Amino acid sequence: MRIEQIEHTIKIAECGSINKAAGELYVSQSNLSQSLMNLESELGRTIFKRTGKGVELTEFGSEFLNHAVATYEQFQLTQEFCKSYDQEPPLKFSVACQYMRFANMLFMQLYEEYAHRHVEFSFLECSFLDILNNVSAHRAEIGILLVSSAQKKATINLMRSRGLLYHPILACPASVTVGRKNPWYHSAQNGVTLDKLQDYALVMYRDMNFNFTSELSKLDMTARSNRIIVSDRNTMHEVLRNTDAYSIAAYTNAYKTIEYYDNIRALKLLDSRFSFELGWIRNVSHPLSDIAKTYIERIGAAQGG
Repeated sequence: MRIEQIEHTIKIAECGSINKAAGELYVSQSNLSQSLMNLESELGRTIFKRTGKGVELTEFGSEFLNHAVATYEQFQLTQEFCKSYDQEPPLKFSVACQYMRFANMLFMQLYEEYAHRHVEFSFLECSFLDILNNVSAHRAEIGILLVSSAQKKATINLMRSRGLLYHPILACPASVTVGRKNPWYHSAQNGVTLDKLQDYALVMYRDMNFNFTSELSKLDMTARSNRIIVSDRNTMHEVLRNTDAYSIAAYTNAYKTIEYYDNIRALKLLDSRFSFELGWIRNVSHPLSDIAKTYIERIGAAQGG
């Protein structure tokens, strides 16, 4: 059995016709028919039965095809490996990040600078705990996250227990984000207090480490207002655009130079009990690549730090 015969069998099954398969393989029909006959003779089994419309797989042929496809795909992977063995390995960079648009934008800008090279870039937008898991398991080189000031000590202890180093970038006061359907979007004021928001639903990420959950619970805010729970950034901003709900987030200095979301406004949350710290983490056993260092520098520069 030759690999060409396996390729021929797969193509005939795809086309349902020896004549059509011959055309796509750029071989004569007679040669393709002979190749199939030789294979069936070797196997002692019939792979295809002839019909008035072409050919159909026999019961044996269906089982044989499953194995043939797997074999052929493995052959192709082996070919690709051999072709690329002497090539320069790709430059790799991966970052796990919470739901922050500026981090995503800076990642894409960095990729554009390296796009002419052989690269493999990954941006994993995920929950706080998933960031820790991804960096700990080396699925991400670094993690970008926001830490609530009230939970900072416990959070850093958790990171250390997983072999992670935390590096602060800067403190970020909390903000309230609203869409056009919320009256505060059109307010001349630049800040708002929580008591002014009690009539509106609070949109929260399922990621409890991104929601000021402990602070809000102490103020009984989660019990006094409706809540909408989401798991991703797109849904969060669709809710804000299409309802009068609000969310609590960190409006960092990066948005002075990087465009914020359309039809969404951030106001200062006038409550000193709420504050974030923006920082990054890495695995203690993994030295930083030059690309990662550049990305972190740009994260800091975007914050004015």
